[in-house]
Amino acid sequence: MTTPVEPKNSNDELNNAAAKPPLLERVFGNQFVLLGLLLALLGWVAFTRIWLFVLIIAIVASVFLHEMGHFLMAKRNGMKVTEFFIGFGPRVWSFRRGETEYGLKLIPAGAYVRIIGMHGLEEIDDSDDEGRTYRAQSYWRRMPVVLAGPVTNIVLGLVLLVVVFAGFGHPSTDKWKVDSVSAGSAAASAGLQPGDRILALDGEPVGTFDDFTSVVRAHAGSPGQLTVQRGDEQLTIPTTFGWSLNTEGARALQPLVPGDRVTKVGDISVSSYSEMQAALQRVIGPVTITFDRNDRAFTTVVEGPLAMPVEGYRGFLGVSPSSVLVHAGIVEATGQAVQAFGDTVVGSVQGMGRLFSPSGISKLASQVANGGSSESSSAIEPVSSGSTGAGSNSGSSATASSNADRPMSLLGIVNVGTQLGEEAGWAGVLALLATVNIFLGLINLVPILPFDGGHIAVATYEEIRTRISGKAYRVNMAKLMPVTYIVVLLMVGLFASTLYLDAVDPVKLSP
Repeated sequence: MTTPVEPKNSNDELNNAAAKPPLLERVFGNQFVLLGLLLALLGWVAFTRIWLFVLIIAIVASVFLHEMGHFLMAKRNGMKVTEFFIGFGPRVWSFRRGETEYGLKLIPAGAYVRIIGMHGLEEIDDSDDEGRTYRAQSYWRRMPVVLAGPVTNIVLGLVLLVVVFAGFGHPSTDKWKVDSVSAGSAAASAGLQPGDRILALDGEPVGTFDDFTSVVRAHAGSPGQLTVQRGDEQLTIPTTFGWSLNTEGARALQPLVPGDRVTKVGDISVSSYSEMQAALQRVIGPVTITFDRNDRAFTTVVEGPLAMPVEGYRGFLGVSPSSVLVHAGIVEATGQAVQAFGDTVVGSVQGMGRLFSPSGISKLASQVANGGSSESSSAIEPVSSGSTGAGSNSGSSATASSNADRPMSLLGIVNVGTQLGEEAGWAGVLALLATVNIFLGLINLVPILPFDGGHIAVATYEEIRTRISGKAYRVNMAKLMPVTYIVVLLMVGLFASTLYLDAVDPVKLSP
């Protein structure tokens, strides 16, 4: 007797297929695959752009140490920490030791620690854990936990400054050397070279670069003798100083700015301020003028005839400075680091104040609307690369002034740090990391949730109310949540705006 074979049910096959995860989900849901991809990406970055790799690791380490401060103090004070992860996004790899899960996530943009009961709205699954929540602890147990993160970054920033001053030196206040020579300038004609140290002008010591600049401005069009140290040799180099517009001259020839030098009025070449004056007085109607701004030539259109001021110019040599580094002992370096630390703190606080002022917010919005530039530069056009003359920097005429002092995202910090690494090596990178850590510590002390300073403010208010009333008082966190949401939205907006600006108009440290 044969038993008939029942045909396969197509619905069962479909159900089995549906129950089986898609290929991409099976591949990218595998922790080992994700870990391999992350390591491969970091390896590729390290191989192709070493300073970018250094910056990524260093910034992640800075945030990791911040969270490590919270973690260690929470553990020390008996609080329950359930998670400690490096990175954000999908979980790449993790393990559990005791009550805490440690691991790595896909996006290496920081780290985080989860301490249970950080606010009164959080529900605790196990009632036995309530006594180990952050909110159940005394004021003097909570304070070290929230302060540990910012203090770690601030101390790390100070230590990095000491390392920079002691190990790499600091710029001298009165010694400098030529960093670059503008093409077509008086310095180029005289044969000055990067690395030269200008010691004297007509036998008089030049002092600081600012002092030297003041003397040069008074020598427009006149000859002079430069005493130059080039390696082990001291040279005397004759030169005739060039000229550029001063504030009064630039005001009469808008949209030019102080430091610009006109080389053509229409088709007429001009080599001095007086020749430019005469040419502008002769033209009638619109005329195209060509001018130099640093190392590029630009054109713009002005309406003639124009009467230029008699004293609308200043002397111009055509060099930019770089500092001569002076090394210090550990004691002197510590004093210098403390002073630099104070300057960084003051600058950071002032910067935050400017950023969140009405004018600062308006300026940032204008930069975003204009794709990076806070001013329109349509009146000025760069001359094609085949033209001659000294001119501007590598960006548009507005770029140098519009993005140098704006807030930066993590992308911008990494970009600037990469440039510093390529130009100044470890000294520049460590100095930047010191500034980043100090700022990270300060911003987290702002007394608004969700920053650490917000938790400090809440705990301090609760302690004051408790002491006044004689019974335990806890803030109703539900009332603070709308403010917290507003702060989060502002920070998300700031993050998105700065990320966009750093993507479309990256900050460049040098031409």
